[in-house]
Amino acid sequence: MIKRTLLITLLLLPLAMLAQEKKMSGKKLNILTLGDSNGTFPYSWPVQLQQALPNAQVFNISKSGRTIGFLNLNDSTLNALLVIDENLRKAAAFTQNRPFDFVVLELGTNDAKAVFASRQNEVPENLNRLINKIKHSPYPTINKARIIIIAPPPYGEKALATEKYANGDQRVKAMNDSFKKIALQNNCLFVSGYRTPGLDINSMTADGLHLDATGSRRLIEPVVALMIK
Repeated sequence: MIKRTLLITLLLLPLAMLAQEKKMSGKKLNILTLGDSNGTFPYSWPVQLQQALPNAQVFNISKSGRTIGFLNLNDSTLNALLVIDENLRKAAAFTQNRPFDFVVLELGTNDAKAVFASRQNEVPENLNRLINKIKHSPYPTINKARIIIIAPPPYGEKALATEKYANGDQRVKAMNDSFKKIALQNNCLFVSGYRTPGLDINSMTADGLHLDATGSRRLIEPVVALMIK
């Protein structure tokens, strides 16, 4: 009897998985994504999000080098706080009358660079300000969306071996804890990029920093799970 039950379970498993895929595919969500370089590649996490939810609409405004609130590389356009009003205007123009269901933020990796090591106490407050900018946006299609905060993934060994990212893993680990608190305080959803199941930063990056297709997919799996609840 036990063997028969096990056999039936194994036979039904593919059907259950197919049903789950259909459930994911059936969501006609409208999603705004804002990230750094990990959101800019042809296989990046916003693309993986679109593939996981093919009936969704994903409007991606990610940019390489973006920080939450620091002047990176002497380029003010990389400071998310400084350009959030313009980016929200672009998003509102894109979506027109269709409200966004989710705004997904995946930032912090560049805020953890060695050059900003002495300013880490500013990072959580900058995130708080960014969230409030979105929640109090003048655009009704944006300001009622659920915000999902993805705290940054770990730094890999190759990145940590460079002067630019030295000791950065300690800083992004701290961000995962502080970002969770900020998310709870602002009624946002939270995903820990640092503790993502199945994400191995050393084997899923070429440089210890930029996720490959598999790593990007792992990063959004818990995000999709929140979206299809």
